[in-house]
Amino acid sequence: MMFTVGGESAIETLIFPICLDDIGGTGGAQLPAWLQAYSLLPHMGEPGALTWLHGRIGERDALLVGCGEASRLSTERIREAAGSAGRAANKHKKEQVGINVGELLRRCVHAPPISEEKAVSAWVEGWLLGSYAFEIYRAKQTKPIEASLQFLIGTEAEEKAEADVALNDAIRWGRIYADGAIFARNLANEPPNRLRPLMLIERAVDHFAGTQVEAIVYEGERLERNSMVGLIAVGKGSKYPPALLELRYCTDDTLPLTAFIGKGITFDTGGISLKKDFDISDMRMDMAGAAAVIGALDILAAGNVQANVVGLIAAAENMPDGGALLPGELLQYPNGVSVQVGNTDSEGRLVLADALIHAHRLGAAEAIDIATLTYSCGAALGSKYAGIWGQDVLVAEITQAGKLVDEKVWQLPLVDEYEAYLHSDFADLCNISRVGEAGATTAALFLRKFVDSSLRWAHIDMASLKDVSSAQGWHSIGATGYGARLLAQLVRTRTSPMGQNQ
Repeated sequence: MMFTVGGESAIETLIFPICLDDIGGTGGAQLPAWLQAYSLLPHMGEPGALTWLHGRIGERDALLVGCGEASRLSTERIREAAGSAGRAANKHKKEQVGINVGELLRRCVHAPPISEEKAVSAWVEGWLLGSYAFEIYRAKQTKPIEASLQFLIGTEAEEKAEADVALNDAIRWGRIYADGAIFARNLANEPPNRLRPLMLIERAVDHFAGTQVEAIVYEGERLERNSMVGLIAVGKGSKYPPALLELRYCTDDTLPLTAFIGKGITFDTGGISLKKDFDISDMRMDMAGAAAVIGALDILAAGNVQANVVGLIAAAENMPDGGALLPGELLQYPNGVSVQVGNTDSEGRLVLADALIHAHRLGAAEAIDIATLTYSCGAALGSKYAGIWGQDVLVAEITQAGKLVDEKVWQLPLVDEYEAYLHSDFADLCNISRVGEAGATTAALFLRKFVDSSLRWAHIDMASLKDVSSAQGWHSIGATGYGARLLAQLVRTRTSPMGQNQ
């Protein structure tokens, strides 16, 4: 897919975003004359609505894309409209497409201000993410068309060169963000027999070969020497061994080291505490947190962002067999905390504990872990918000970064009194709550036991955001890639004033 800034001579389809305010009343007077000739209906302006206006032979088509109320126009609405438009254009095999995003922004005078650069970047992201499809294992695949989308601008000649530079940079960042999320989606969508723990790590290592990202792999005896008891315990039921991947992107070591930690359970049967769900095929995506970290590093490296970041991927397969981890086993972590395994299906926190300890060992100033950790977080917040726990200042930073890329988090409390729910009769704590409430919070409290007091820390539970069952807006069926853009945006916002414009 090619995105350009320029004229409209070769355009065969004009994409025209419309708001509800454009239909009827005074808003319609702002529409161009050619569109005022049509009788537009209210539903055409609803978010995600698509209306084709087909031209006669040799004439240009138009695709109207609904964006909702002008007062609520946002980069998220723009991204959603772009995803819907991208799928429609691909379906109808439109190869030369154009859009004037600036014209939409000028009509929506009641909306919070959105720069044309932010709108263009959001449109590129939405178009690429909404057009995404994971079809590599299909005998009959959708053949992508060699399409081109032009961003039309009405700038005066003397300002055109400057505008072209700014918009081309916005296009570049939109593609970088989309590519990072797509890489995360590709990893999470892989079937479990094509992405065992070491396969996941090999994919990441190969992907970053030749970049500024350095990779270190901990497996076998190296795991034992570093006392990564959680990974060893969770992975011992599978013939595919566990490993920890350390990805270092350190282009400015004067900055404090930030550790991104991703849960990388490439398939979760529940182990001996076998899951009872009818269909657990989506448990191949129990490594979506790891995919998010890998995707974030891809964005940072591709954008040459000045940063000091290490990504830690705790990868294992949770399987039941004669050598598998048993309920009741004791794990002694190197930070002095002992854990009774009450349920082997609460394995994610066991491997994240290893990574949190390792982050401190590496000298990290802060650690942010992201994981498909609990069903209860989804029950509390649904499928639009991930839960987040941790120090308020860091949580606020992550929340703001999420707003900039529309990957939402909602802070939940670390209730000290709930620590009693993790009581064990013979260890410092159990890996599962003894009380049938606050499951997501007790999981966060468990992780806090492995966070050194010198570390700023936040925990993101994204279990209900890992995938979607239908294509809508900029989401496509399957993995969402949630978290890649969020984590990258956090770093970019801190290190570059321009990062605020994403």
